[in-house]
Amino acid sequence: MNNNNALFSLLMRYFPHVLTQNWEITPLAGLSGGTYLLQTRCAHQRISLIARADGQTQSSLYVDRDKEARILKQLEQFPYAPKLIGRNNHWLLLTWCVGQNPHYTTFVSPEFQAKLANIVAQLHCHPLLNYRLQLRNEIAHYGALIDKKRLSPRWKKIHHQFLTMKMPKTLKLAPAHMDIHSGNVVSNSDGKIMLLDWEYAANTDIAFSLETYFQFNELTLNQQDFFLHHYCDVSGAYSDKIRLAKHCHLWTPWVKYMMLMWYEVQWNESHQPQFLLQSHSLRQYFNLLG
Repeated sequence: MNNNNALFSLLMRYFPHVLTQNWEITPLAGLSGGTYLLQTRCAHQRISLIARADGQTQSSLYVDRDKEARILKQLEQFPYAPKLIGRNNHWLLLTWCVGQNPHYTTFVSPEFQAKLANIVAQLHCHPLLNYRLQLRNEIAHYGALIDKKRLSPRWKKIHHQFLTMKMPKTLKLAPAHMDIHSGNVVSNSDGKIMLLDWEYAANTDIAFSLETYFQFNELTLNQQDFFLHHYCDVSGAYSDKIRLAKHCHLWTPWVKYMMLMWYEVQWNESHQPQFLLQSHSLRQYFNLLG
């Protein structure tokens, strides 16, 4: 763990009564890395926090902790996000959200998806954030960081198309989490759900946000329709479910290309074979195999 002194300085600012050596620091699993659980006991009370680091890996993946901190500050009244405690040049300090990551079968169950659709609907009706998703900038950023030996002439052509062609129309601009999956969700014993890891949050088209969620979690068309029913008809976040579903599909190539680029940057940074495995079907989708 880098920048220990900066982390302990931040902790002393908000918890001056806790000695540095009394903090237990545990790295947490996560695709973008740099997240730690901090725990200590003080006056017969257990304190648990989350510390999120700045670093090269995070910068490569287009993660900006300053942006994340400001977004969480703007979401203070949104009950499904962790609360910001503090920030310095190297660390972001957040409240710990009690609960467990749901197993995938639980996550995609109708009961859980109905709850999640309601939460996403509330987020999409929240006042706009100060940040709009800069999709072309992200595509260009990732394009500069992938393994150039894997870039075929066809891939270069496709990349140029995504940098220049017209995007689908925005149906409704709204705050979006942009990284909801079972690893970024916890559910406590009372059934309350919290969304973690807001590093990619921004204002974007609701259809792009929803299609990102559908594609990343590999929801079937029936599961997507069920989610949209609860999002539109039950929660009232958008009036026309059929129109929204069609617009989600317009964003499908954009979502798949962003996923491909993200996995390829992860591969080039870490050389962990899981990322090549995850990018394989996306390369197949764009006819980039062979």
